[in-house]
Amino acid sequence: MANKRLPLGTSDFKVLIDEQLYYVDKTNLIAEIIDGGRITLLPRPRRFGKTLNMSMLSYFFSNQSQNGHPGYRHLFKDLEIEQNATAMTHCGQYPVIFLSFKDIKERSEEDTYCKIADLIATQYDHYSEVLSNLNLSERESQTVQSIRTLSATTVELSNSIRLLSALLQRYFQQPVIIIVDEYDMPINSAYTYGYYDSLVIFLRNLLSGAFKDNPYVFKGIMTGILRVAQESIFSGLNNVDVCTLNNPRYSSYFGFTEPETLKLMEDYELTRNIDSIRQWYNGYNFGERIIYNPWSIISLLQNNGMLSPYWLNTSDNALVKDLIGRASMRVKQDLEHLMLGTNNTISKPLNENIVFRNLDEDEDAIWNFLLFSGYLRYTNISTDVMVGETHVELSIPNQEVRFFYTRAILSWFKPNPATNAPQLPTLLNLLLQCDFASFNKAFTHFCQATFSYFDIQGKQPERFYHAFVLGMLVQLQASHTIKSNRESGYGRYDVCIIPKDKSQPGFVFEFKSVDAMDNLTLEQACQAAMEQIEQQNYKSEIMEQGIKQVHSIAIAFAGKQVLVQTSSTTA
Repeated sequence: MANKRLPLGTSDFKVLIDEQLYYVDKTNLIAEIIDGGRITLLPRPRRFGKTLNMSMLSYFFSNQSQNGHPGYRHLFKDLEIEQNATAMTHCGQYPVIFLSFKDIKERSEEDTYCKIADLIATQYDHYSEVLSNLNLSERESQTVQSIRTLSATTVELSNSIRLLSALLQRYFQQPVIIIVDEYDMPINSAYTYGYYDSLVIFLRNLLSGAFKDNPYVFKGIMTGILRVAQESIFSGLNNVDVCTLNNPRYSSYFGFTEPETLKLMEDYELTRNIDSIRQWYNGYNFGERIIYNPWSIISLLQNNGMLSPYWLNTSDNALVKDLIGRASMRVKQDLEHLMLGTNNTISKPLNENIVFRNLDEDEDAIWNFLLFSGYLRYTNISTDVMVGETHVELSIPNQEVRFFYTRAILSWFKPNPATNAPQLPTLLNLLLQCDFASFNKAFTHFCQATFSYFDIQGKQPERFYHAFVLGMLVQLQASHTIKSNRESGYGRYDVCIIPKDKSQPGFVFEFKSVDAMDNLTLEQACQAAMEQIEQQNYKSEIMEQGIKQVHSIAIAFAGKQVLVQTSSTTA
């Protein structure tokens, strides 16, 4: 098997089989779909094999003729589904409408509508011979023509999938299969670029027309990352069987299971690296089953076992970086806790319905978004039956995703080159060199250049210094232990930087935020911060670990004004 070419980037099932690429057999998904609900939504993270699986379903059910024979039955020869005689009676029996929205990432609403219209028109063109042989009414003929020439109204476009399903059923006397892959990709862009509300209305009408009480449908299958909240996309669809990643059904069909991954490693002679591969790419939990990221595993094999963040180099991470960058103090505190240890967890309510407009205000929505997008994993589901609320323990799944958080945090502190502000590594190097005069000046300039990113609802100091702690954590964790007193209260935050080399100095930070209600000057706030360091006795705590020299650093914020004071203690 090791001499088979790898299917990196191949999402067309027919191409994969015809070219005899390496295939991890997921064809039993077909039987699950046949036996499952009439309309099924399968949310999974990006690059976990959704499009390839939907392509497989399309070819299996399709009744399109090939070499004089209906369907693509030959593609499934010697695959697992061929052993299921009942399922095989459905092979090649149905007209299929297959739409993939995975490449719709437009900045404008108009371009998004154009791309969706073009995809639908392509499906109409695919059945052009069928449509020409139907006795269409004048109205149907005009609508079909409008759709195919990209001149359809929004109303006509909203009803276009339902209309095509009705026409195909009329011709073939068979119900249709409707597949919509990555249905929520346009929603991501709409949220980012400011046309979310109108696009959601359009997609709700489009999908409701396709799936709600549509008598022409045998099976409808949708994939995406999220289940966008009931009151928006699916408000008209009460018949959708939703199987999110915490549901045990379909859990083995997206991503690679442990046995599948071990088989791949054996075939490509990489079993010697399996422990490192586990640390980098497993850790996902789909329905209590350990799953590996398939894109990363195939990329790893393609690159002869070189460990690298392959998934993060391809996924669209901009929205996630922005969300956690703008997030509240508590979100950054929790993220800091996750970053401090590979076994650290946080407990959060589980909510499978994501409301995009709530992401800026609802902390729980952010954590659920990160979970269902593949940036966190869950364990230990528990339900409080009295209040009907489910909680999960969240953690960072693997080294690849931990690398993403590190890179995202560092990206927050890249000031505009025009400001000539120091980069975070430069700033921290001044600190470690104990050049406090330069550090104080550089830190003030650094804050002024980067505050604007965290300046949300007038609370930029708090959001900034919690982000700054994360920045120190990811920049210095190789050589230092970062310890924070997260219980110190709103508006201040104690941080210790403890060197692993005991000959190096340690550092204690105390932050204070000053507003009009405090009736303090920056100088008084810094003095209070110094006193706080003494009260917390952090210097003694560090010295007890064998550190001979400890520097105390008090930082006070008032709006965008910053004052830094330092003092030193030597054992």
